[in-house]
Amino acid sequence: MKKQLLIVVGLALAGYIIFFYRQADGVDQVRADLVIHNTTIYTANDDQWTAEAAAIKDDKIIFVGSNDDVVNYIGEQTDVKDMQGNTVLPGLIDAHVHIKWIGQREDGLNLQGIDDLTQTVDKIRERVMATPEGEWVVGVGWIEKKWREGRFLHKDDLDPFSPNNPVVANRAGEHSIVANSKALEIAGITCDTPDPDGGQILKDENGEPTGMLIDNAMELVRSKIPVPSREQDKKSLQSGFDFMSRMGWTQVQQAGGTYDDIDIIKEIHSEGNLKTSIYYAMMMGEEAAKLIERGPEISEDRMIDIKGIKYFADGALGSRGAALLEPYDDAEGKGLQLINREEALPVYIAALKKGIQIETHAIGDYANRFVLDLYEEAFNAVPVEERMDADPRWRIEHAQIIHPDDQKRYKELDIIAVVEASTVKGDLYFAPDRIGSERLKYAYLWESLIDQGIRFTAGTDAPVEVGDPRVEFFSLVQRTDFNGFCTEDWHIEERLSHEQALKTMTTWAARAAFQEDIRGTIEVGKKADFSIFDRDWMTIEPIEIMDSQTVMTIVDGKVSYQR
Repeated sequence: MKKQLLIVVGLALAGYIIFFYRQADGVDQVRADLVIHNTTIYTANDDQWTAEAAAIKDDKIIFVGSNDDVVNYIGEQTDVKDMQGNTVLPGLIDAHVHIKWIGQREDGLNLQGIDDLTQTVDKIRERVMATPEGEWVVGVGWIEKKWREGRFLHKDDLDPFSPNNPVVANRAGEHSIVANSKALEIAGITCDTPDPDGGQILKDENGEPTGMLIDNAMELVRSKIPVPSREQDKKSLQSGFDFMSRMGWTQVQQAGGTYDDIDIIKEIHSEGNLKTSIYYAMMMGEEAAKLIERGPEISEDRMIDIKGIKYFADGALGSRGAALLEPYDDAEGKGLQLINREEALPVYIAALKKGIQIETHAIGDYANRFVLDLYEEAFNAVPVEERMDADPRWRIEHAQIIHPDDQKRYKELDIIAVVEASTVKGDLYFAPDRIGSERLKYAYLWESLIDQGIRFTAGTDAPVEVGDPRVEFFSLVQRTDFNGFCTEDWHIEERLSHEQALKTMTTWAARAAFQEDIRGTIEVGKKADFSIFDRDWMTIEPIEIMDSQTVMTIVDGKVSYQR
């Protein structure tokens, strides 16, 4: 009996020694599908801010550490990628986009970045000349901020070469358009047409429409433009995802959309062509009602989550549609209110009960106050125990001009401020004229919001802005135009540190989408999302970031773009 006991103990001891020897030798280590090494990894995880290598199995990160230690995860089938000193960031997240519009811009008449009125008109003329008579021509992205003339486009700029083609060109910001006389004729807009609620038809000194339509007035013409086919919508969506992946984004957060587009996105995903994950908010109105009825939809692989509703409280500052507490400095009026309390509040209350996130566009200080009032009223109407999410994480998109009294309310109500960083490099040319130095003291706030403990992240609002993460990071840490210019009252002290900028575009954006447990940092157990560039954004001069190039984008453990 004693002899048998000794044999059992000896065998157990041998097994114990062999087991730990094999573990130490790496024999029983999980073999990774993908390893990246020989790089600087910025994890955005304060407990391990940098690393040299990472290992991925399926869609998850299984190791973050040194070049020496990652070899234990390499097997015969492992795809080993030598990063050759390139820089790896956590998958970058754009917290506010319009993905189909990005594709339409990429595939269509793109007027973005043209700093000359004549060149803008010439590009529209070229497209009209190449378009069959009678067909619509639609352009996107023009803005007058650097034009010598300093004015909006006018129908008289377009009419000489488009007598038989209706022409519409969306101003950057998507809160105003210019239409030629043919388009106005089709829409039935004359000098006698009244302004719709929440919109404005700009007219000259003789009462004639100039062609510029602001906010809700845009629909008078847009409703006449032929609706794209499903095939055209699919092409635009695919082009949008392809562009964003090529830029280095691993997730986009859609600020208002439809179930028809979701069906197409699911189809793109089933075909293996979804290049980024997407967090989706439905547009207010009919689509929002469907979401209230169906409830949130969280996908099994977390590539397509549907959990939000997008509202609009006002227009844009550039087109003077932002709703202000006091009149504009450079024009009459206080802007446009686009939200109706009686219509919105019941939806907000139902959303709280269903676990649906509300995100509301608010740029002006009046609009921000109005939305905070609505949010507070909804919160008071639904006790925490009746909410699907105890932490609803409601958002205000743009959060551009916030009165000091209302900044405190952001904190008290725990509202997420979702800013658009790259707007500063353009807005600094006209915002001082629109709102003056005093209101600039509480406009375009970043650092001071963070200092107050207000939850914060950023999106590009693409295609309003380009949708380039280099521009966003540059803007967050520099807060000037590309030449280093800003006005004396622009409050350069609101810029962020590099570490804050990285978190803004990663972990804080993931938190705004209820995904901080699976995305936003590079650490074991999280989704294998990486944005890889050929230069180190964290150490080079901000302007040098614009010279960097996307090397690779990895989403869910798969390479979605490679240079």
